[in-house]
Amino acid sequence: MTAAAMPTFQVRIHTVGNGNVVEPNQPFTLTYDVTATSHSDHYYYVDDSLKLVRANSITGSEAGVFSVTYPGGFANGTSKRIRICLFDDNDVPVCDEVRVRAGHVLAVPLAVEMHALGVANQVPANQSLDIHYDVLGPSSSDHYYSVDGELKLVRPQGSQAAGEFSVTYPGGFAAGTSHELKACVQDGDAMRCGSRQVAVGSVGAGADAPAPITSSLLNEHYTVIGNCSPVCGYYENVFYGDSSVSWLPVVGPDSEPNGLRADIYYPTPDGRIHSGSERNTLLIYAHSANHSKESVRADKKGMLLKYLSIQQGGGGVTVAALDFRHPLKDLDENAYPLARDDLSHAVQFFRYYADVFKINPDDIFITGSSLGAGSGIHAAVKELASPDDPSPVRRVSSAIRGAFLSNGQSSFSPQWFRENFLEPAVWPYYQKGYLDDAERAIYGHAVANVTASAPILELVYEGTFVDHKVTLSEYQNKAVDLTHMPNFGLAMLAQYRLHGLDDRIIVRDNYGGNFDRESMNFVVRNRLSGD
Repeated sequence: MTAAAMPTFQVRIHTVGNGNVVEPNQPFTLTYDVTATSHSDHYYYVDDSLKLVRANSITGSEAGVFSVTYPGGFANGTSKRIRICLFDDNDVPVCDEVRVRAGHVLAVPLAVEMHALGVANQVPANQSLDIHYDVLGPSSSDHYYSVDGELKLVRPQGSQAAGEFSVTYPGGFAAGTSHELKACVQDGDAMRCGSRQVAVGSVGAGADAPAPITSSLLNEHYTVIGNCSPVCGYYENVFYGDSSVSWLPVVGPDSEPNGLRADIYYPTPDGRIHSGSERNTLLIYAHSANHSKESVRADKKGMLLKYLSIQQGGGGVTVAALDFRHPLKDLDENAYPLARDDLSHAVQFFRYYADVFKINPDDIFITGSSLGAGSGIHAAVKELASPDDPSPVRRVSSAIRGAFLSNGQSSFSPQWFRENFLEPAVWPYYQKGYLDDAERAIYGHAVANVTASAPILELVYEGTFVDHKVTLSEYQNKAVDLTHMPNFGLAMLAQYRLHGLDDRIIVRDNYGGNFDRESMNFVVRNRLSGD
């Protein structure tokens, strides 16, 4: 394992418009980061043609956020590659590029999303509830609040931009009861609502709680790879959750699907935990469907080596490859998901045992694609800390620092997807075996969980944003990949912007980049540990 040649700085272009789709014939401004001091001029290219050079005396040499405006914009349907470059001290160009096109995309219309209440919607008895909800889109409607279908309050709001709102329910509810809380606005003849089903009373025992781990117990999991390919050793099958649960599909070299397990890799010659006191960044890798944690030693071994090469030894990057359950495939006999929170529980496990693993508990990242990306998006914006939980692992935060994810679903709610992205003629055919999910709460809905503390997020998609609802003909001919539709990312972009977090999210379609390299660069750009 050799160290990667890292540039001394990076350039990263922020998302402009709606996922780099801009209004036709309108000027637009590109904002970009330069992550460290550079004495280079700034070079701007359009389709490989140099259009502008701005002297360092104008832009300044310190790390920071910069911007450039493209005057006049593009004609409708036009697409151009825009590249921004600086030169490092060895005269090597350091660049980033985006493809910007003029046109329109299909975005989620006026909607209401209610944030989670209490601990995973478990609330204490007889206590007032502060209910927070987002209205995605401008509205002059009053706000309507109901409990169990009964209208309790109408509050005039006047003309309001999209934003976060709150209301307090006084007095609370009796222990042992459950209630549906709903906030709505009027949109023409329709009501747009967000809701939550809350259970009242003390929080139950820690979900899928793991057995304790110590340094000596961890050593029992150490495994040597004789040919040192791709690494010379690692910690195998460490349980981050309940060892008795099952996940699908049955894959992996041991063909044993039982248990929530992780394989853990360190950037040391023998793969053991470094001897010093330095704390590493933790990178959790979530595999795609029909794969397993073992993929990082097979077809994903190049990615693993890139992550480990960020920095050798202490202060480098520790990689945890997980097995976890699918929220739409691992279901009980009533079609309810067996688990939606495996990745969040893994974050809690590693944070609680940060001293054992020698990681920085504030420096945790997730990368993954497809299923791993969808699960990663949900884990990124979900907080599961339960201060009164019997399991100490479940009392700590499940927050992460950032995630780089490819082709991820920001909602597993079939009903939400039907209403926003499919023509009504398609509805009877799409995910028809699943439960009615009007509350967007059964299978997972990350869009509702974005708050002001949301992490750094970069979402890339191989497909192209759609600009219309998918028709029955397109559905039958599989003209659009509904599982990996890039518009899932636009829903997250809208929520981040609503909360003033434009600088924490990048969403790109038509992605043809090198996931291994770009996810590594994302971690290098944003991590707290190391040099």
